Amino acid sequence: MTGFDDPAHIRARLKGWDQHIHAFVTLADPVSASASGPLAGITVGVKDIIDVAGLPTRNGSATCEAATPARDDAPVVARLRAAGATIVGKTTTTEFAFTDPTQCRNPHDLARSPGGSSSGSGAAVGAGIVDIALGTQTAGSLCRPAAYCGAVGFKPSAGLLPREGVTPLAPSFDTVGIIGRNVGMVQFAFGAMAPPASARYPTKPTALCGLWHTGATLAQDWSQALLEAQDVFASIAGRVNSSHLPADVDAIVAAHRTVMGAEAAIAHGSALADARAPLLQPNFRAALEAGRKVTPDALAAARSMLAQAKQAFWAQMSSVNAVLTLPVPDGAPLLDGSTGFQDWLTPWTVVGGPLVCLPWGLDALSRPRSVMLAAHPGHDRWLLSLAAQLERHAPKLHAPRFPDRA
Repeated sequence: MTGFDDPAHIRARLKGWDQHIHAFVTLADPVSASASGPLAGITVGVKDIIDVAGLPTRNGSATCEAATPARDDAPVVARLRAAGATIVGKTTTTEFAFTDPTQCRNPHDLARSPGGSSSGSGAAVGAGIVDIALGTQTAGSLCRPAAYCGAVGFKPSAGLLPREGVTPLAPSFDTVGIIGRNVGMVQFAFGAMAPPASARYPTKPTALCGLWHTGATLAQDWSQALLEAQDVFASIAGRVNSSHLPADVDAIVAAHRTVMGAEAAIAHGSALADARAPLLQPNFRAALEAGRKVTPDALAAARSMLAQAKQAFWAQMSSVNAVLTLPVPDGAPLLDGSTGFQDWLTPWTVVGGPLVCLPWGLDALSRPRSVMLAAHPGHDRWLLSLAAQLERHAPKLHAPRFPDRA
């Protein structure tokens, strides 16, 4: 499998797109395609909280503007490079992978957000600049930009890929993942990055289609996408039962935010006490200030609640091995200071299984739609193979046009 293996083509895509969408913050020099290895010709963007040898890791933050180039690749990058992939550069991230929006834009509509925090990774793949991009998910930070930008998003099982060389936000949840042009690209990349498979995979899907029971407003176009995908999924899996997903989402989201804020304060709270404080973005600064106030008892209670919720969820899903759902209830929002809705993704991050977002055509506003598959922890390769089957029947999603040709 090869991607855009011509260095001149890579530079042309960058020149044509990035002046409009600001998906990259640093480029590798020179950008040259590898000639050997199973990923030869595959081009990769790397979220700027992940180390790439020779490039600074600035974490989307003015506090890191003077960062020196990383000495080594993070293991997830090193494994791709060893397989022949070409590292194009570092992609735009929100500050320390939190929620303050960036200058990055959605390639399908420059007036809309690409989602966050893996903003540049979603935009770069959605625009066709690179074949795959690495991102991270702590709440909904990888699946959301993939969904909004019309790309495949894959969040592996928690803890499966190493986090060394990745700037932490909340280690209890931080997960490195892949955004790709299609499921096949993601499968190739994941095969190079992940340890050998050890799990026993299901012989056939026992499937459920459903959404979390929340007060979120579901757009009609997205409801229709789920119905269409359910019909297709039934031809693959047989009967697909329909039901709300069993969890108290509001309680999970609240506990997750407590833990995330406390762990972010442990990792980055020192910035509040020195010259870096005025440089912090408002959302991240507020999160650090709130996180420092979380008591040990409150943190322990939130962690306990999440552990119990995870155990209860998988116990109730013991007879189901594949879930078809939606990552978000609507398409990419306008540039209104938000990086998008994440409360449907946060519970999935907490329960720790793999997730695959699949583009599913366009909505009435010409925004990409997306559906999502989920599975039990450890069933990553099996879920990707299931996603590849579903992808074959997805509505065609045309590549976005260059803005100067729109």
